[in-house]
Amino acid sequence: MLFGKSQKETLTVEGMSCAHCERAVETGLKDVAGVAKVRADHKKGRVEVSYKGQAPDWGAVRQKIADLGYAVK
Repeated sequence: MLFGKSQKETLTVEGMSCAHCERAVETGLKDVAGVAKVRADHKKGRVEVSYKGQAPDWGAVRQKIADLGYAVK
């Protein structure tokens, strides 16, 4: 098991308009391998993805967000 500092990436996401949208993205991304924590902010249009060790597959992260009906910029 890898122990280390959490790292994070912030994505710009369009289409989130409320707290429900934030929860949908946060819950959906937790299913992507390698994602440790997610914080979405519909007001800023940002999603912060935290991970430890190996980074998640960013293509899978972007696809999951798209599948939920939002656009990653």
